[in-house]
Amino acid sequence: MNGKGSTVLCLVTLSLLLAGCPDEEALCVEGQTRCADACVDISSASAHCGACGVACAGTEVCVEGACRCRSGAALCGGQCVVTASDPAHCGGCAGEGGAACAPDQVCEQGQCKAACTLTTSERCDRSCVDVETDAFHCGACGSVCADARSCRGGTCTYDLVATCFNTGQVVGIQSGSDVRGPGVAVGTSPQTVARLQDELLVLDASMRLLQARLTDYGELPARNTTGLVPNHLLVRDPYVFILNSTSNTLQVLRRDEEPGSGPGPRFPDGITLTNVASVNFGENTNPYGFTELGSDMYVTLLGNLQTAPSAGGKVVRVSMADPTAPSITDTFMLPTGEALEPFPGRTTAPTPAGIAAHRGRVYATIGNLDPKDFTVGGPGFLARIDPTTRAVDLLALGEGCLNPFWLVPVGERLLVSCSGGTTYDRNFNLVDVKGTGLVLLGADDRVVASLALRCPESTSCPLPSAGRFSVVGSRAYVGDNSAGRVFVIEVSGDSLVERRGFGPGAEPPLLACPRNNKPSLVGDVVAIP
Repeated sequence: MNGKGSTVLCLVTLSLLLAGCPDEEALCVEGQTRCADACVDISSASAHCGACGVACAGTEVCVEGACRCRSGAALCGGQCVVTASDPAHCGGCAGEGGAACAPDQVCEQGQCKAACTLTTSERCDRSCVDVETDAFHCGACGSVCADARSCRGGTCTYDLVATCFNTGQVVGIQSGSDVRGPGVAVGTSPQTVARLQDELLVLDASMRLLQARLTDYGELPARNTTGLVPNHLLVRDPYVFILNSTSNTLQVLRRDEEPGSGPGPRFPDGITLTNVASVNFGENTNPYGFTELGSDMYVTLLGNLQTAPSAGGKVVRVSMADPTAPSITDTFMLPTGEALEPFPGRTTAPTPAGIAAHRGRVYATIGNLDPKDFTVGGPGFLARIDPTTRAVDLLALGEGCLNPFWLVPVGERLLVSCSGGTTYDRNFNLVDVKGTGLVLLGADDRVVASLALRCPESTSCPLPSAGRFSVVGSRAYVGDNSAGRVFVIEVSGDSLVERRGFGPGAEPPLLACPRNNKPSLVGDVVAIP
């Protein structure tokens, strides 16, 4: 098969064909090595860094198979120490700007003191720390968060999770330092994830909603059946919402059990979820993304480009005033025909995918694909919907953005990923991409910045294609549809700065989902609250 295939088609249809299963004779999935009885990612596992049994210290993290000081630690005398709370190197390395506190003193926020003074501080030996946020004393003195995990609310967890669709793994990422943790096998083809209590829900293309421990992603027995091609997941405890693209449904589940009150995991075997409602959008509608605004949920209907593209091209409003009885209350028809400015000789369909609520309005990406061959048929747009007046406006994203796909608000601004016009060979290898990157819209909904993702000149790196992403602070973590990478782009005012990618001064992108030179789809990158 040759021609520019859309990313949407890859995710909804071709993704199942791209999914790779490990060799039946292999002991571990791709990217992992057997260490004793466990499969380990030795590139980033601090207990087996670079080789089985090579352990990093508690103040170190494993990066590309080598131990280095983790975020919050500095190298003093050949050892990584936490200068904010280490009494031997308080405020910096002793003799190099820091001090060695007297034997009767403690170290609090880089200062030697007679006692801990902050209301958030707890004394751990001679260190004053906040056990709610300190990764070296998380939840209790001496409880060190493994690998690149952060400490939030006294629980060790990653700031983001990337799903590796083709290798059946999830990968944690620490924001700011932009360090990835080890890949952990969960399911067969994980599409996206969400947090519920102290569990990680994993939506898998095998028509299953799986559960894993939030602390280490160890898979739990609890699971639920979904519809065909489950694609998007949203949690509003106690409710869980799933979009099943090929079944054309919105599935609603509910947590009915309360967490345990004793020590240890609150749900040792996972959380029991019960199906309580469903919405059927109709044959060939292919619901793809959803967002919330007030008590309503807005859903993009992509449409089945192979058989009935006219069944899509819409945004549907679903009342969630009572999640056990959701109901469709409105349908917004998106612009078609000449309004989409089709390229010469092309016929286009809106093919909306990503959607976001922003400043009281709803915005949806317009892929503008040609149903005849699923190629890009026109320039990229956003549809802006005013739920009150029902007005639908088109926002042009510029010549450099083809097949806009995902979008996330960043303060008053709106960030959009453009998957580009892609060309695949008969083995679904990506051989050409045009118009992929990110576009930033200002407070007036006009484009203020754009950034193209491309390989360095005169190199043979796998071509990037921007997919789903999440934002933590001012940084966007953008999944790659083709080669398992995560690009890190910072929103700085009205500018976009490539922190991890191929731009000038950028560090290389994170290789979240390696797959031995085969196509590797990052299904999603999700910020974990």
